Amino acid sequence: MKNIILTTICLTAIAFTGCTTMLKAPQVDMAALKPAGPVTSVVAAWHPAVSNGENSMRGFGGRVYLYDQDMRPAKAKGQIVVYLFDEDGRSADDAEPNEGIVFDAKMLSSREVYSKSKLGHSYNLWVPVDAAGPNGQARRISLIVRYIPEKGSSKVSTQATVDIPGRRSPESLAAGQDWQNHTESTWQQLTQERLIEANAGRPAALQAVTIR
Repeated sequence: MKNIILTTICLTAIAFTGCTTMLKAPQVDMAALKPAGPVTSVVAAWHPAVSNGENSMRGFGGRVYLYDQDMRPAKAKGQIVVYLFDEDGRSADDAEPNEGIVFDAKMLSSREVYSKSKLGHSYNLWVPVDAAGPNGQARRISLIVRYIPEKGSSKVSTQATVDIPGRRSPESLAAGQDWQNHTESTWQQLTQERLIEANAGRPAALQAVTIR
């Protein structure tokens, strides 16, 4: 009888200890639950691509991420502008974009554009450049992404330069040689000028913007 009572007490103690362990509150990272602040950085990755369909186009597929000062992913509350710079034949002091493509708030929230991954909110952007075909010329394009929030100052990404495969004309080959002849410091200075002008949104640059 005494053994039965001791066994019952032990089992009861184990049961209560197990319940205590199960009811123990997990550690929660309160900082991760805090809403993201204003966007301070724009990260973009681009790759050459060809659209499907009868009138297929060559261009770039890109994924854009927005982060606050603590590198927490932020959701877009405004619009995104992608500036394109055709580098073939461009002089080192020319910081004018050839084109700007606007993605408004409605487009950024659509299923075709918005998605969420382990890295946070992301925006899948398609930027057409020219018609696809067997005689397409090779192109070297630089892209800069500018995020314009509903409130606050706009932010821009670093410049990304991507090649579109294709035939090389004598002009593009010469331009390619000119590209290689530029020093690294020259291109760093040009990139900085483009970022400043894109961020300022001067009228001359915005005149080239087209909405698609």
